[in-house]
Amino acid sequence: MTDPTSTKPSVDERFERLLISPSQIQKILGKQGPAEVRFDQSEQGDARRRLLDVEKIARESKRKQAQSEAAYVAKVNNELHDVLLSELTESLSYTSEVFQDTLQLTEEIGGLIDALSVRVASVSKLLPHAEALPWLYDDLMQIVNSPRFRRKDNKGKVIVVETMKTALSFLGIENLRVLLPSLILKRAMPQVTDPYPNIKVNLTRFAHATSVTARELAPFYSLNRDHAYIFSMFSFFGRCAIIRLYFRLFDMVHQHMLRETQQDKETSKFSALQQITPSPLFLITLQEELAYKVSADMFEHLLLKRLPIAGAMRECAENTALTDGSLPKILKQASTYAQIRMLHRSKLVEFNEVKPILNAQSYPINALESLKSVDIFTLPTTSVEE
Repeated sequence: MTDPTSTKPSVDERFERLLISPSQIQKILGKQGPAEVRFDQSEQGDARRRLLDVEKIARESKRKQAQSEAAYVAKVNNELHDVLLSELTESLSYTSEVFQDTLQLTEEIGGLIDALSVRVASVSKLLPHAEALPWLYDDLMQIVNSPRFRRKDNKGKVIVVETMKTALSFLGIENLRVLLPSLILKRAMPQVTDPYPNIKVNLTRFAHATSVTARELAPFYSLNRDHAYIFSMFSFFGRCAIIRLYFRLFDMVHQHMLRETQQDKETSKFSALQQITPSPLFLITLQEELAYKVSADMFEHLLLKRLPIAGAMRECAENTALTDGSLPKILKQASTYAQIRMLHRSKLVEFNEVKPILNAQSYPINALESLKSVDIFTLPTTSVEE
């Protein structure tokens, strides 16, 4: 009989763990520590079942636990994550608060993206929306004054840009179509994710790779490449919100339980709690089950008038059949391609696994060949240095 724990993890499973921590890949490859449990008995499996019916918080873990320390720690860990899940689903029900307090974004972004999305965009139309976002100033000043974008006067002296209007003018509309969505997502990215500090870097790389790929695929379907790029970039709002909330709520619930058990002199539980850290498996499940739904909520909250992409994001959330040439289909093709490229970089996917995965996505003729020459990990901006 085949041991289920020896089954090789899927490409999706490997990739999701790569985003959080490469060490997690080693665990599902069979190199598990003494406190690890089988995948189908883990908190990820439990989380998925509970997410299907959040009302059923009372889980089977109330049954008699094994006497081992690892089993008891797992029991306390499940208890903590039951509370965390309840808090997180409650928080996500308040879309406006998630958008403003969790992602640190404001509705003014909708106006900025609408002004950027029209065929004949102009700096004058972008300026009032950009100026309404104080955090955007520092980011743009850093970019426009960098060697790649700085300009010189007729005497060869570098022009130091200090105003928003000049920055927008110097960068140009085409560069802004690429830079502004990425800067908005940068604002939304999780900042503190200890003990997995590489989440922000890996998630940003994935977002850029997916969005650049979608931008390259769009012309094959006669779709606007900038719209596909923005749609793909902002599809990561859900992941950002969930990751931010998870780590914030984990700290809150963990500290609360530590205080309670210390006051009640529950030494065994207190000791178990001290061993518990944020769970990659639980976090992965939350993203798999809820990320697109949260992104769709954020899209609808933006009330975009010139860029009708909210409906397409809701299609992703509802996991409906994807129509060839649609934005949801391009997003799926782009994210799959980005995952393969990132896994290949980390030597976590074998050649014989790649072809069937790419074939299943039915890319347009010559699209994959075209993508080979594209650096999908670098934003496609044009230098304006003079």
